[in-house]
Amino acid sequence: MPDPSLLAQLLDRQEITAVMAAYTRWADLNRPEEQAATCTDDCRVSYHPDDWIVGRAALTSKLRTALAGYAQTSHHLSNIEIDFQGLDSATAQSAVIAWHRRHDGTEWTLYGRYVDRWTRSGDGWRLAERELRAAGAVGRDDRQLPPLGRAPGALT
Repeated sequence: MPDPSLLAQLLDRQEITAVMAAYTRWADLNRPEEQAATCTDDCRVSYHPDDWIVGRAALTSKLRTALAGYAQTSHHLSNIEIDFQGLDSATAQSAVIAWHRRHDGTEWTLYGRYVDRWTRSGDGWRLAERELRAAGAVGRDDRQLPPLGRAPGALT
């Protein structure tokens, strides 16, 4: 007979993964209220170095402005890693590729990672903290993006 705690953790892992997917789906559909609803009321989110958005209301406002700048977007997540810190808390990382088309037709693509902290609420698992870390971007100056933190490679 399987360990009930392992089954519960598998279900929790699936729920967190589904909420991660919803976050990106709502971004691509330009639905900032629904996107922000995947977060806790007191969430902290950072898309730029040393710039934290605090609270769901502030995040909704920032997302509304940011998403309005694009005619289309397409966000893709992979390499999802989730570590539980107890029954109601988890950390996670996921790789993100995010394509953006501005209203003038120009495009740019981000390659990076989301570094998250998740908490279980009365509404299920919600994003408590998210930090974007960029490996790079094409079609945009990526010096404005928070660095991934890659260790330097050895030169031969």
